[in-house]
Amino acid sequence: MGYIAGIGGANMDIHGKSDHRIVMRDSNPGTLHMSMGGVCRNICENLALLGTPVKLVTVLGDDAYGRSLMEGCQQAGIDMSAARILPGERSSSYISFNDEKGDMLLAMSDMHIIKKMDAEFVDAFEPILSGADIVVCDGNLSMEAIERLTEICLAPLYLDPVSTAWAKELAPFVGSFDTIKPNRMELGALAGCDVDTFSGVIRACDILIKKGVRRVFVSLGEEGLLYRGREGTIHRIARPYHRMINATGAGDASMAGIVWASRQGMTADEIVLTAMACGMIAISSPDTISRDMSPAAIENMIKENIL
Repeated sequence: MGYIAGIGGANMDIHGKSDHRIVMRDSNPGTLHMSMGGVCRNICENLALLGTPVKLVTVLGDDAYGRSLMEGCQQAGIDMSAARILPGERSSSYISFNDEKGDMLLAMSDMHIIKKMDAEFVDAFEPILSGADIVVCDGNLSMEAIERLTEICLAPLYLDPVSTAWAKELAPFVGSFDTIKPNRMELGALAGCDVDTFSGVIRACDILIKKGVRRVFVSLGEEGLLYRGREGTIHRIARPYHRMINATGAGDASMAGIVWASRQGMTADEIVLTAMACGMIAISSPDTISRDMSPAAIENMIKENIL
C-alpha cells in the first residue's frame, strides 16, 4: 500500500483572537487557543483525515511540547516512526494574533530545531522518502536539507514555500520540484519578477516552469486559486464566504488538497476545486486543523460555495 511522506516542521500553535479591534502595544481581551501545528505536520494531518497513509519525517524537542506532539500526531493517524526526539532541544512553537474578524494580524515562530534536519538527516530517511508516492516539504527546512532532498529523493517533490523570506532562499532549487504552492508574494520571490498584475503572475509561473517545475498553484487570497502548467491556466474564484473563524492553517489544508487530489488522479481543474474547498473548510474551524475535513465535506463545499 502506498503512502505520502512529509518532511518538515511540527510545532505547537497558540492562537489569539481579539474580542474587539486590536490596539497595538496594549493588552487586548480575547480568546487564546492551543493546538498542534507546523506547515508539514498540518498537511500530514489533513491527509490523514482524508484517509491517506502518511509518514512524517521531523524532529521534536525532549520537552512537554515534544511529547504532546508525538502523542497527538499518532492519535491523528500520522505515522511518527520517522520522527526523532532530540535531547536538550526546544520543540518548535508558533503564536498568532488574529483580529476581531479572525484574520491574522501578527505571528511569531520559534523553529530553530528544524535546522537540525541537515543533509545527514535527510540521508538517514532516504528509503522512506524515495519509497513514497509523493513527498511534500515546507520551506522551513534548511537549504542544506532542501538541496540534499532534491539530489536523492526519487519520489515527486511538492513544496509549500511558507514565506517570502524562505522563498528567496529556495529559488536556486525550485526547478527540482514537481509541484509548488506559493502565494503571490512567494511566487515573485521564487521567480525573481514583479507579480502585481495578473499577467505578471502568469509570467512568473512560466519562469518557474522553464526551470523545471511541472505545476504551479498560486494562492491569490480573495482572488481565488490559479493553476499554471505546461498545458495552460485555470483560475477559480469562490463565491463570497462569511464563515471564517481562524485563517491559520488554510494554506496547509489547500496543499493537502493538492496532494490528495493528485494522488487520486484528478484533473487540474478538479485539483484546484479540491484545494480551494480544503482551505475553506479549514478557516471554518477554530483549530488549525478542521475535524470536519473529509472527502464528503470537500464535495459539499465545492457544490455550495465554488461552482
